[in-house]
Amino acid sequence: MGSFIKKDLLIFWRDRKELITVLILPILLVIILNFAFAGLLGKDTESNLDLNLAVVNQDNATDSLEKLKEKLVNEGLVGEGEANVFVEQASHLDPVSMLLNYLDSDELKGLVTIHELGEEEAITKVEDGDLDGILIIPDGFTVESLYAAFVGEAPTKSLEFKMEKETNNTSILFDIVQGFTDQLNYQFALQEMDALENEVTLPTGGVEKVGAGESFTLTQYFTTAMGALFALFLASTVGTKTGLEIRQKVFNRILLTNSNPILFLIGKMVSTFCLTWLQIMFIFVFSHFILDVFPGRTVSFWFGVIGIASLLSLAIAGLAALFTSISLRVRNIDAANGIFMLVILLFGTIGGGFVPIYVLPDWLQQIGEWTPNGISLVMVTKWIQFEDLSNIFTPGLLLIGIFLLFTLLSFALYPKRGEA
Repeated sequence: MGSFIKKDLLIFWRDRKELITVLILPILLVIILNFAFAGLLGKDTESNLDLNLAVVNQDNATDSLEKLKEKLVNEGLVGEGEANVFVEQASHLDPVSMLLNYLDSDELKGLVTIHELGEEEAITKVEDGDLDGILIIPDGFTVESLYAAFVGEAPTKSLEFKMEKETNNTSILFDIVQGFTDQLNYQFALQEMDALENEVTLPTGGVEKVGAGESFTLTQYFTTAMGALFALFLASTVGTKTGLEIRQKVFNRILLTNSNPILFLIGKMVSTFCLTWLQIMFIFVFSHFILDVFPGRTVSFWFGVIGIASLLSLAIAGLAALFTSISLRVRNIDAANGIFMLVILLFGTIGGGFVPIYVLPDWLQQIGEWTPNGISLVMVTKWIQFEDLSNIFTPGLLLIGIFLLFTLLSFALYPKRGEA
């Protein structure tokens, strides 16, 4: 068994040009695409964006000040007269009105379209793709914000920004909302509300981001997509090299040694797994050192990346085994190599390797998420954003299922003695 694995690894090692191509070219492409798209998605195109934000206002501003006064008095923090002074000063700092005025300002009118909707309607429109995100002003937001300003504590309620998935548009919207909270904090800091002849410590406002964790950047996308794409090319290369071994009568010589022919196929699978894993990790690690693709990540994150790379390598090994069995079956090796390349190009296109998957139609995106590279892209995206094993468990099982399917097909197609 070891001799078969060693044979395949040596075949790759002797082809230095092929080895350099599969290792260096994807990193060069990541660097080139990163700089190219950084310019394309820069300031010049930001003004052409048409962002749609739903604002769901669940706060009742009419009785907020009265509730604030009652809360201050009932908790014994101040007397009724002092509470009246504080409420009078706080009436000039209504955070909800400031937010709506901010979103309707001249600076944002040409960039963001605001839709005041109910939560259920807004969620439906986001799921249908009509809106980019939802900003929810929770009930009691005004009271809790002003109360927190009085007692000098962090507010118990925050704005909620919801989205269907992380995109460039949602990232810009989140930055806009975060910009409001920064502006609100600044406005609060300029006020001197001394109801008790003391300067009130005002809270640090914030936004609760619901529906996505850490952002998934273009550089991370290109790194993941190129790693998976060139892993597919490696499977095609294994099929091509099998054709060369057939021409050189390597398979026939193995049969003459009375070795179990199935070891030839298993050797291909194991060597492909090792080479694919090394290739993917090389691309991830070197891209990170060159472009700082995954800043501030812990050791546990990198263990997750290793696990995803292992699962993808397993699926690629199964695909390489299938290509090997087909190569041993067909009479025209060149035609088989052409078919292998068409399969790789198809997987690469709908799986997001050649173009960003977000530009494809929804139905094509759904099909692409069933390809090995498309599944790995989903897994890496979720792992970067949430770093939660539960989010990658199902896609991981799917990659294992693909490996088993390709392996069963390769064993079924593998020729018996005298058939190759």
